[in-house]
Amino acid sequence: MGFNMRLVLLLGGYTLLLMLACLQWLAGPSALAVMLSLTALLCAVLIWRHNRRQQHQTALVLKALANQDTSLTLRGQSALQALLAQVQQQLSSSRQQAEARAQYLQTLLSQLDIAVLEFADNGQLLQANPATQRLLSASQWQQLQQGRFDDTNLQQLAAILSQTSTHYQGQLQWQQPGYTDRLALSIVCTRIQGQLRKLVTLQSIHQALLQQEVQAYQQMTRVLTHEIANSVTPMASLAQSCRQILPAADTVLNHSDHADLDEALSTINRRGQHLAGFIQSFKQLSQPVQPRLEHTDLVAIIHNCLALQRGALAQQGIQLHTNLPAQAMLWLDEALMEQVLINLLQNAIDAMTGVTQKQLTLSLQPDTQQRWQLDIADSGPGISAAVSQQIFIPFFTTKQTGSGIGLSLSRALLQVQDAQLNYVPGEAPGSCFRISFAQ
Repeated sequence: MGFNMRLVLLLGGYTLLLMLACLQWLAGPSALAVMLSLTALLCAVLIWRHNRRQQHQTALVLKALANQDTSLTLRGQSALQALLAQVQQQLSSSRQQAEARAQYLQTLLSQLDIAVLEFADNGQLLQANPATQRLLSASQWQQLQQGRFDDTNLQQLAAILSQTSTHYQGQLQWQQPGYTDRLALSIVCTRIQGQLRKLVTLQSIHQALLQQEVQAYQQMTRVLTHEIANSVTPMASLAQSCRQILPAADTVLNHSDHADLDEALSTINRRGQHLAGFIQSFKQLSQPVQPRLEHTDLVAIIHNCLALQRGALAQQGIQLHTNLPAQAMLWLDEALMEQVLINLLQNAIDAMTGVTQKQLTLSLQPDTQQRWQLDIADSGPGISAAVSQQIFIPFFTTKQTGSGIGLSLSRALLQVQDAQLNYVPGEAPGSCFRISFAQ
């Protein structure tokens, strides 16, 4: 029991004794009423003072918590003093943990090689990590700090910022001194303490693209060198043999020399046709494709392609399993899509040659983001991990008579329709190729 409560009870007891004494002395009804009124008034005053004191102490406690003041002493309130110390310790520990996490995140941002910027809804730059200053020029950085977008690069960034209300991912052509850089841009909008904030990341992908371009040229050069050498070298050797077989002007070829010469010339002709076909395939792969996109039912296109392959499926005894919706309307080029599907279906049929259990499965389902995915799976021997890394390289093939452009051309035809073709490795035997649509 606190000191104030004991004081109230003591004064109340004294008042009661005084009242009884007065009653005995006065011994009248009017005196009794007066004493009761005085007693009630005195009790009310004492209770009011007690409550005021409690409110004052509560205010002191809350103020001490708000100001992180640990010097407050509550006389006669040991329990409350202990509780105050416990709460202050917990708040201090939570505050230290929050500061440590904030410091860790700040250190992490400072070490990133990606520019991270925070903008207010009005386009004002609030903060940025050191990578931002390394990416931008001094003039661009100064303009951002001043809330200006005079620079051409900053103007296109400001235009995208003003039009983004949820999120954005894309690329920017960023003019640097002496060359044009390409930046990967990502914007995420969020609310911090009720205020709209736009978090922006910028990363230069110029060097990565250059490296990929060099690797592509190197791969293309290796392919061209390999194919041309495989044709030109034997052709040159056979031509030399023909010169040796040809007799002098005054002699006639015997039957054996005539047969050898005919075989050599036939081989030269075949290799020449192969080289011409390779050049035609290379030309087909390198030509840009302009799609004619229409709102088309993908399921109908799939059924049309399966109808074209029905004879081959029946001839090889392949069981067909489909998991297709009634309809899937997408913006596609029907002719290009049929070309891709026919190629993938033919690859699956060829892969099951010599396999006992032959099953072809087509499944069209939405992914977690409600975008359509088409899986074409066969029960063939499958593709090794090493080969799967090369199957989309132009002119790479594991077939005896393959040209090696089917998968790379199919991927290119899908890309112009905003779709992707990938190989999906799995534990079960066979191969699975997935077409992922961005719609």
